[in-house]
Amino acid sequence: MSDNFFVYTDISCLPLTEHATYLEEGVGGLCTGGTAIIELFSMRRQISKNDLVTILPCQLASIHKVSDDFSMTFFKVDKVMFMDIMSSLGRITPDFFFHMRKDFQVPISVNEAKRFLGFCRAIDFRTNNDDPAFRRETILHLLRIYYWDFYVHFQKKTRKRNTPLLNSNKESIAMKFAMLVFENRETHREVAYYADQLCISPLYLTKVIQEVNGQSARDMIADYTIIGIKALLRNADITIKDVVRQSGFSSQSSFSRFFRKHTGMSPLEYRRTIHILK
Repeated sequence: MSDNFFVYTDISCLPLTEHATYLEEGVGGLCTGGTAIIELFSMRRQISKNDLVTILPCQLASIHKVSDDFSMTFFKVDKVMFMDIMSSLGRITPDFFFHMRKDFQVPISVNEAKRFLGFCRAIDFRTNNDDPAFRRETILHLLRIYYWDFYVHFQKKTRKRNTPLLNSNKESIAMKFAMLVFENRETHREVAYYADQLCISPLYLTKVIQEVNGQSARDMIADYTIIGIKALLRNADITIKDVVRQSGFSSQSSFSRFFRKHTGMSPLEYRRTIHILK
């Protein structure tokens, strides 16, 4: 986490686009006007005034149908910051992360909305006025309160509905696997590598990821890789040769075969389609 942490009202600063992307930064924010559709994995929600939106880092997200008057007050949390926050909340169980995929939007009352905006003002004040030597931990402590409140709400909801917790060991494996793939997708695309990192067999890892995420471990690795490649291909200033290098492929032919296998088109065809659509 850098010394600077900001509260935003400029929608262009949202780390969301119409293209589904595994986010480098999560978001915590309040819709203050207008509407938009946010999709997180396969869950779509319309966001409107006084909806609190919380999206964790590394999740697959996109935004659509943004109204002209759509507005938010929000902050962004990168993975390093988020892991620092979570590491101090020892009681957080892995199923919480998967719960947040479904409940990333929470309608709140007018008074609760005012409290959130006050919370943002407190963060902004601390960012601009605290001694730099203590600023980082001060902001982290404030954000820990924010995420802890969601965890408490999650636990109450689970108990109230008498909903059994998911298999925490499997959820933990799925989360660790997702983080490992996110960090190593450019250098490792073999299920066996990740199974070895997690000290389990490739067969068991495949079974767990299929059960928890609804897709195979191999497909999940491919998805992370393809999304990264597409992000590079959308930049017309980057040559195909550079995309191959940055994506970690040994040759352009292997890169093209991989991309065609998982998208049904060549990298050049995809790039032409993007630029025509633009």
